Amino acid sequence: MKFASFPKFALLSLLAGVFALVLTGCGASSNLNLTQGNWSMTATPSGGGTFYIGGNLTQSGTNLVGTMYVISFPNCYSPSQTVAFTGTVKGKNVTLTSASVGGQVISIIATGTTGSLTGTYSIAGGTTCNGDSGAIAGNPVPSVSGTWSGPITGSGGPNVTLAIAFTQAATASADGTFALTGNVTFTNSSCSLNGTVDTSFIAGPYLVVTGTTNEVDGSTGSFDYIYALLNNPASPTNMKGTYDVFNTTEPCSGDTDSPTFTKQ
Repeated sequence: MKFASFPKFALLSLLAGVFALVLTGCGASSNLNLTQGNWSMTATPSGGGTFYIGGNLTQSGTNLVGTMYVISFPNCYSPSQTVAFTGTVKGKNVTLTSASVGGQVISIIATGTTGSLTGTYSIAGGTTCNGDSGAIAGNPVPSVSGTWSGPITGSGGPNVTLAIAFTQAATASADGTFALTGNVTFTNSSCSLNGTVDTSFIAGPYLVVTGTTNEVDGSTGSFDYIYALLNNPASPTNMKGTYDVFNTTEPCSGDTDSPTFTKQ
């Protein structure tokens, strides 16, 4: 029996289709798509302690870019120092490498899902933290938009409460932080009535909040709530930081406290 000839272009098309199916079956499109935005990474050095890496992390295809900060690691990094990261995603594997800061480079190797990473980190170079290494776990930080409140002692009475209504920017600033705006309300204070949140931001689990207050005598004052850390970056319910009052003629000027604000 004589078979009809099979056109070459038809054969090539068939082979291309089969090849595409094979690639799909083997997971060619199975790279992680990490949640974009504010990320927090908790690092646990092998010698003990904890520090954080936080800020804006974005993915484009298999490439990662981060503009982040290293927090609560004072001997190695200033919390105000921007640290650039680049990396790749391949399947469930993620690598990140920082730019050199004082000769120090952080390398991260992790695996995970779209919303969590676990792995290890190491630091090479420099004179302070060269050779430091340990475990690391990361996750995106949900927006802190909403009202957070708690008691502040010694600031106008024994039962004073401060409520801060935050609005967090949906996109990051060029420095990797997410801007915070909002209003503040004091209850039972003999000094301050209300105010606004001014130049403020969140990076990872770390907040810096400054504000202007309206005082009971008609003047204005200022406060800050700095070095504030979220208790659980993946699902925060409270934050704790240092609260200071200044630039006011009221008796509350100079007051300091370490309040915990709870999400309402």
